[in-house]
Amino acid sequence: MTAPHLEHDSRVLPARLDPRGSGPGRAGRGAPSGFPPRRRRRGLLAFLAFLSTSVLVVTVGGWAAYAFINGKVNRINLGLGSSGSSALGVANYLLVGTDDRPGLDGQRSDTTILAHLDKDGTTTMISFPRDTYVTIPEYTDAAGKHHAATKDKFNSAISSGGPALLVQTVQSLTGMQVDHYLSMNLLGFKTLTDAVGGVQVCIKATAASQHFQDDDGRWRTSTNTNDPMSGFVGGPGTIEVNGDQALAFVRQRHGLPAGDTDRIARQQQFIGAMFHKIMSGDTLTNPVKVERLTSAAASALTLDDHTQLTDLRALATRLHGLASGGIRMQTVPTHAPTRAEGAVDDLGDIKLHGVRASVQFYRPDDLARLVTPLGGKVEGATPTDDTSGGVGPSLAAGVTAQPSQVRVAVLNGSSRAGLASKVVSELTAKGFRARSSGNASALTHETSRVIYGTGQEAEARTVAAAVPGSTLLPDSTVTGVQLVLGSSFTEVVTPTAATASTAPASTATTAAPAPPAAAAPATPATETPSCTY
Repeated sequence: MTAPHLEHDSRVLPARLDPRGSGPGRAGRGAPSGFPPRRRRRGLLAFLAFLSTSVLVVTVGGWAAYAFINGKVNRINLGLGSSGSSALGVANYLLVGTDDRPGLDGQRSDTTILAHLDKDGTTTMISFPRDTYVTIPEYTDAAGKHHAATKDKFNSAISSGGPALLVQTVQSLTGMQVDHYLSMNLLGFKTLTDAVGGVQVCIKATAASQHFQDDDGRWRTSTNTNDPMSGFVGGPGTIEVNGDQALAFVRQRHGLPAGDTDRIARQQQFIGAMFHKIMSGDTLTNPVKVERLTSAAASALTLDDHTQLTDLRALATRLHGLASGGIRMQTVPTHAPTRAEGAVDDLGDIKLHGVRASVQFYRPDDLARLVTPLGGKVEGATPTDDTSGGVGPSLAAGVTAQPSQVRVAVLNGSSRAGLASKVVSELTAKGFRARSSGNASALTHETSRVIYGTGQEAEARTVAAAVPGSTLLPDSTVTGVQLVLGSSFTEVVTPTAATASTAPASTATTAAPAPPAAAAPATPATETPSCTY
């Protein structure tokens, strides 16, 4: 039997460390993942399931216990709620999953979601990738030292200036006011696990391993069942984890075949198992267990001092829409920088604070497409009179080339092995004249990009219409049309006007948006994989 062809180089390269983190900035680069792109969306649902569960256990004991529970919730003064969007009948919640374990210099925001609850009952959740290269506003630290505005990774905001700076960064980035701040400490995994008496998880066997240098320059080897960095040891198979091992299980990044993607899947599985444990048996009918659980959940919550527990009712009610697909899930599109955009190598790294670092770039028009319909405004975005949330006129008017007239070179810009070959087959089936050109210079693209040369705009628009979520990028140095696939790639569709009706068409900055929520319904929060790496 012939071994399957993999597009990626099979050499094992040492991972380089992220200057602001404890692990490699690109763990598992080049490792085949084999997981569907929807797994990223489910990672958001995992965090939201944790949030929903915590809101549930805070409220399940009855509101007569409000004062007791409220006293255990951590509070911070962020000056929110004084004016703005809440007065218009809408509410914006900033939901943050933090990792501030001992030994870290401050907190890190591993998950950041801006939840927009509109007065018409709709809910939109926008996720910000933690490595997105953004402008961090000026601020004064706790010691009274003033820091000028600077470019940095998105998750550096909370580690540098705490929740207040994170809020300022989000508000500056989106032009939207944050009304409520809610963060969940990953240590909550530990306390909640101990409170319910342990949780069962399932780990699949794999031969994958990762050899790398840690922060002290020592060479380490991690597998999915034995990781010296997180301290997780266990499996394969079904095992029961206590608080400490649960925390290690959801934190592990090294030694997983698909790096952060597998980490998200682990968190999803764990939350599903936790949710099932809480809802089954006598957990919610035993007063002692209820008190222990509510105390654990409340202590894992941090709210701004304007937000009351009663404010979480509206949020918890909206979260029920996860099960019916009633919540629109969005992620800010990003891509690995090219050398023309300032990268110092073909892997998409830049110089950051004098150290080589892996970052992701975003385009203002892409972000504007997400936040403009919610009342936001993005600096640097192309002005538009389109109130539907698109940037520029409809792409449909530009889809004039038939697939049979389009030649397209397909490159894999993700770590998903074999993706370019797969997409070439799918494009060919749709009538395109597609060919595989191997790997892109960087394998860290999130968003797929359709790059086209002079005179190829019509052909490029047809390709973009066939690849939902892709962005258009003119480049006079390119001959023909190139499709660089990102990790968020979902499918190839028939390029009709209907598939492209909401996409922007600015020749300088154009982007085809992700399909609407109705076309890709959200996965129920409690639907989790039964076994992960």
